[in-house]
Amino acid sequence: MSPHREPVSGIGEGLTWLADPRYVSDQIPVGMIIIDENLHILDLNHAGLSILGATEGDDGAISLRYPLGDVVKPDGTLFAKDELPLVVTLRSGEERHGVLMGTSNLHRARRWILVDTTPVALTDSTRGALASFVDISEAYRGRLALELINAVNHIVMNARDEDECLQDICEAFISPGNYALAWVGVAAPDVDGVDVLCAAGARDYLTEGMISWWGTEDSGRGPTGTALRTGETQTCENLPDKAVLATWRERATKYGLGSSVALPFSYRGQRACLTVYSADRFWFDEMTVHSLESVVREMSFGLNHVRSVQQLAAAFDGTLGALSEMTERRDPYTAGHQSRVGILSAAIATRLGLGDDVVQLIQRSAEVHDIGKVAVPTEILTRPGRLSAVEFDMVKTHCEVGHDILMRASLPWPIADVAWQHHERADGSGYPLGLMLSAISPPARIVAVADVVEAMTNHRPYRPGLGLEEALGEIRAGAGIRYDADVASVCLTLFAEGFSFDAVARE
Repeated sequence: MSPHREPVSGIGEGLTWLADPRYVSDQIPVGMIIIDENLHILDLNHAGLSILGATEGDDGAISLRYPLGDVVKPDGTLFAKDELPLVVTLRSGEERHGVLMGTSNLHRARRWILVDTTPVALTDSTRGALASFVDISEAYRGRLALELINAVNHIVMNARDEDECLQDICEAFISPGNYALAWVGVAAPDVDGVDVLCAAGARDYLTEGMISWWGTEDSGRGPTGTALRTGETQTCENLPDKAVLATWRERATKYGLGSSVALPFSYRGQRACLTVYSADRFWFDEMTVHSLESVVREMSFGLNHVRSVQQLAAAFDGTLGALSEMTERRDPYTAGHQSRVGILSAAIATRLGLGDDVVQLIQRSAEVHDIGKVAVPTEILTRPGRLSAVEFDMVKTHCEVGHDILMRASLPWPIADVAWQHHERADGSGYPLGLMLSAISPPARIVAVADVVEAMTNHRPYRPGLGLEEALGEIRAGAGIRYDADVASVCLTLFAEGFSFDAVARE
């Protein structure tokens, strides 16, 4: 850094650069900044310049494209100048540790920094303050996204009613999601408007003005209308300044809404959209939008699940029992395999806190997960010794065949998905599609673990049973790698507590 900078204006109220010797090193990868008792910035190293989104010219002048006053808390509200950790330390002489602050870089995307401050004595014996800070944007946004996805997964796995499921998901965006408003709308039939199905947060925002979606009116050019019309995700930054209509800009300011994303999906055959608002003007970067699109996919799975459960016929159990029996009659060496996998899957699902209806569906899905083996020649299924590569490839087809059979039977979610995905692995090493964990449905993750334990424990034509300890050792070694970590942990706990296939079957 240049040891003799000229003062630069426009950086923030009460903050200017002074011509002063360098205090902190440009070789340190952590951002560092020093201010004096007059709130003058004395030094900022290169890492700090990068994190804060500043640039340094050839003459040592600093260009900062946003005011230092544009610093927000995790809830999206602005830090007052006297709340900034550097200022607090300067005034009180007390250190501050782990303060989370959101600021902007040159591209206006919010960056989150973790700040520590300490008082320092300057060379002229006056008082100053030093801050060190690191960019944790990716980790912070990832943690919030994971919490939201987990909350939505829990909702959809326990849902019994579609409308209640949608409302609960909107509520999850407010807490734990920490968003300001979330609502679901559908394109109203025969008119230009959008019907609001459910909302949470700043609901009053939705009562002030019509939202359209055909685009024939100005109100149809907003994120929600455009998403409904095009079927593509739409984002809008800085709503108080850049919303399409002046009335929307005024309302965004009134209700403290900074930015939004509109995520289209299909609901009961209609065009629908989940629109989410943050108090932060620059919250919806590419990573955040991608995670929210994953949430919408989970939500769609859940709504399909609820609808399917409501359509379940009284003969459901008998139909699945017949399918399971048909599979095991062709393969006497694995007789009882699907039933035992169902027992363990149900026990795991129950311990994970899933509702009774979902537990039952997961158990039924496990009881027919190998139905596709009806397409594999019996001599291959019952043949002792190792299979050739060609023969093993033929056995692998049972996943896709089972999925096709169960889909044609119009059985409810997740039965066909489990048949298709029970050999997928979290690290992408499974088959038939090589899916990663996020793409594997939660019920299939459960059945995958139960299937491995049962298969390794018991005898097969090509090998004797390996025993329970070796089976549990495989789950323990693969937890968080090949298998869902939570599912693996629950499975191991159940057996540590004395779980037994035979004991449960006799109950």
